[in-house]
Amino acid sequence: MTRLPDHRRIPVALTATLAILALPAGMANAQDITLSVWSDTPRLPTFEAYDAAHEGVALDVLTIDPGELVGRIQLALQAGSELPDVIFMSDIGFTAQLSTRGSDYLLDLTDLVPQSLVDEFYPNSNSPCVLNDRLLCLRNDMAHMVTWYNKPQMEELGLAVPTTWEEFAALGAVVGPMGMSLGTGIEPFPLLAYLVSGGCAVAMPVEGAEDTLAIDLTTPACTRAAEMVDTMLANGSLTRTGPFDPAFTELAKAGQIPLMIGPTWFGEYVIKPAYEWEPGVLAAALPLRWEDQAEPLTWSWGGGTFGGWKDTAHPEAVADLIMWAAADVGNQTNAVTLPAHEPSAVAWGAGIASDPYYAQTDVFDVQVAAAPFSHPGYVSLRFSVTEAVAKTLTAAAVAGTPIVDALPALETELRNLAQLNRYTVQ
Repeated sequence: MTRLPDHRRIPVALTATLAILALPAGMANAQDITLSVWSDTPRLPTFEAYDAAHEGVALDVLTIDPGELVGRIQLALQAGSELPDVIFMSDIGFTAQLSTRGSDYLLDLTDLVPQSLVDEFYPNSNSPCVLNDRLLCLRNDMAHMVTWYNKPQMEELGLAVPTTWEEFAALGAVVGPMGMSLGTGIEPFPLLAYLVSGGCAVAMPVEGAEDTLAIDLTTPACTRAAEMVDTMLANGSLTRTGPFDPAFTELAKAGQIPLMIGPTWFGEYVIKPAYEWEPGVLAAALPLRWEDQAEPLTWSWGGGTFGGWKDTAHPEAVADLIMWAAADVGNQTNAVTLPAHEPSAVAWGAGIASDPYYAQTDVFDVQVAAAPFSHPGYVSLRFSVTEAVAKTLTAAAVAGTPIVDALPALETELRNLAQLNRYTVQ
């Protein structure tokens, strides 16, 4: 049966009628089994659908606050109490945090997931799931940055959509004095996107060197991005508020944000519901590049993952559930956000292409075209880079201190965190 919180419990009679259609691969002669699952609320339909479609496997699902996941698993490990067979991880950092000597939870999926299936995921999408050459999870959704813009407004203003960061800054110099903004200058994820877009080494894994990070914020790749943000904060074209702050939301509702950098899910889950842009105005363009780059390099903001317990009694069934949740086309067609599994994404994208809310039918095509530019350094670490950015760069921007002057503090913070978490720093 599927166990949910009181407000989501399925009546016993209904649970008993869940159509169980097929056993997971390699389990044709298995006895009926139950897998315990810890989920966030948006993933409940996925687990309910799996439960209904698989004979011989029942799911015992518990919804928990995503922010409590790691702490609850660590406590259960220490106490030797019951652990979930499968989890949904809303933060890519959870993979590394649940793979330490003291919190060794995650199941190695390397030999349980066919390489042919892994190859169906977008480039670099499973980078947060690979630690020291072990596949420890599968990515649910993509969240790479693209350029969102109000198409008729940009046309009315006679402004071209930028393709480079230099053009982005020049556009800011035009719209800032008009009281308009091109997004936030303080939110950690966009700040990281600005920095790493040119190759800034903000705690980047060193290829071929286990548990080794490159941290160097003194290079031009870092300083030019920071100086761009400082210039745009000064002329008002980047705000000192975050995209979810009421003040920013009011600017967006008032038509004062003609263009902004944001992840793929911003269209459906921020701009449409929160900023209330009218149908027929929202369009998307590729991530920006610097003029001396051949192609963009874009950061991500989110993208959850499915993982399992290394000591589960049913590793094959756990792997089957993880693969189905992340890569079943029928399931992912109705996903919350752009699937990381390419065949699923194509099916999901048909709905976006036909949605009259968007100004153009190519919004999904743009998101797909942007996927290969996803930064390979968007990986799981045992500490939070975004928290370090918030502590240093965000704090500086809010206080009116130049971002470029706060880069040394960020480098010190990152080096300290890396060493505390047993990384070698280059």
